[in-house]
Amino acid sequence: MTALLERELRDLLAEQLDVLEPGLTLVRCEFALSDPPLRTRGWIDILARDRHGLWVIIELKRATSTSREALHEVAKYAELLQRDKQVAPDRIRALIVSTDWRELLVPVSNMARDWSHDLRGYELQVCDDLTLSAERVAMLPSSPEQYVTPVHGIYLYASPQDRDRGWKHIRQIASEIGAPNLLAADFERVSAKDGVSAHYGLYLGVGTVEWGSALSSSPEVDGYGAKHPAEYEALCEINARVRCVEVGSAYPGVLGTLLGDPNWEITGYRGTGAFALGNGAYEERDWLQMLVGHDRGDGHVKYIGSANPRITSRWHSFVDQAMTSLGGNPEWEMLVRAWLERVAEQPGDIDVVLWIYNPCDLIQTVIYGWPDELAQWEPRIKAVARFPDGSRSVVEGRLCANSTGGAPGFHHYAHEVYRDPVSWMTTRYGGTTWISDLDLVRRLGLRYMMLEITSGHPGPPAPEDERGLWLVEDGQATRYSSNDPEFFMAWQLNTYGGKLVTLREFLTTYRYEVNTLRIEYLNCIDVRR
Repeated sequence: MTALLERELRDLLAEQLDVLEPGLTLVRCEFALSDPPLRTRGWIDILARDRHGLWVIIELKRATSTSREALHEVAKYAELLQRDKQVAPDRIRALIVSTDWRELLVPVSNMARDWSHDLRGYELQVCDDLTLSAERVAMLPSSPEQYVTPVHGIYLYASPQDRDRGWKHIRQIASEIGAPNLLAADFERVSAKDGVSAHYGLYLGVGTVEWGSALSSSPEVDGYGAKHPAEYEALCEINARVRCVEVGSAYPGVLGTLLGDPNWEITGYRGTGAFALGNGAYEERDWLQMLVGHDRGDGHVKYIGSANPRITSRWHSFVDQAMTSLGGNPEWEMLVRAWLERVAEQPGDIDVVLWIYNPCDLIQTVIYGWPDELAQWEPRIKAVARFPDGSRSVVEGRLCANSTGGAPGFHHYAHEVYRDPVSWMTTRYGGTTWISDLDLVRRLGLRYMMLEITSGHPGPPAPEDERGLWLVEDGQATRYSSNDPEFFMAWQLNTYGGKLVTLREFLTTYRYEVNTLRIEYLNCIDVRR
């Protein structure tokens, strides 16, 4: 039989729409659409109605060379139906019908998952007697997301050669047990070498285990591996078989601590499977972000990210990841979410950058940070939103007080919440420090808040720039603007004589008690190892 022209195939299909779906009825072939203000127009191959009364755009393609146009035309016609014929968007569907799906399957599958309209595909066959048959095309499922889980390990070796052999052995073990996706960082001891057992380290992050592997049916576990039992089992198997000087467990944030330690230096990265260094899509900064947990909020206490609210898929994950790092701090969680929602309401493309350090452990801040490194260890939020008109919103989150302290004092309240250093360490191992920390912060009269400056110019803030004070009041996020009369009263209530009392100023008031408590904890427990 002579091959039919596309026009002939269209007319044939219009007479046999029931081969696609029962109940389809023809509206018109070559249905004309236009939008003069946009200077665009088009003709739908076949416009039909389904048994629920929805309008169905049927786009027909018969040649591989033209199949690539299908998505463009379907998207265009769906938009023009709304603009030209005022059809509600939830009343529009689309079918792509083709005799050849080699070029269509991948792009149509992607669009069908993310498009707001129902989109389906059919493969059409023409019989010798000009009857048609059609089979619905199964769209490709979403590609499983591959990421570095919070299941990490540390391995120390006596030499670089031993580390190379160790990495080869780890890869072999992981391949055998069905965990092919690994990412690792090489690190070396560059000073104070007598303080450790070996000088060459490998920091390992276990990537997601694909569904269907032997590990994917791993039994649930408590504690460290509860959210990733398959990956945790993989790490346990690696640890049981690996040969090195020392094996240690780790989690997102540990690598960041190593980065901040001048005695250690990261010298390179290694990867397998989805994280093979020859991947080409990722750069060194991406490997680092994955291992420290900043890219997904897995660092729990620390997050660094950026997004544009107009790119909705990324924006939603960006907000979720930020909220993960704010877990255990309900005040900052409410304030940051409210600020992000306020920013997203503004029109146009907005660049938002967010940096969060939320340890929820004031005792840790004192032990590690007081007095010289407090800026590194105190809770802090920094955020910037840059708007299309050149204006920007700059936010800083701080733990502050509205007084310089008073009786009974820092040492007293710390011992009310934590009976002794062992009590504090118990909450840390049990993952409940944040609960006790909320109690300690409340007893001391400290408060999590955010300060915002909105300006329409580059450079440092100017006196005329609007200030915003973000507080949680009555269980809700509240913003006081310096343009409103209520701002002055809110500022006076949350400052000391009109001046914000920072955590450093607050601790300085109690410096003798703070020093005593710090020495007490350092003497009882080796927390600085």
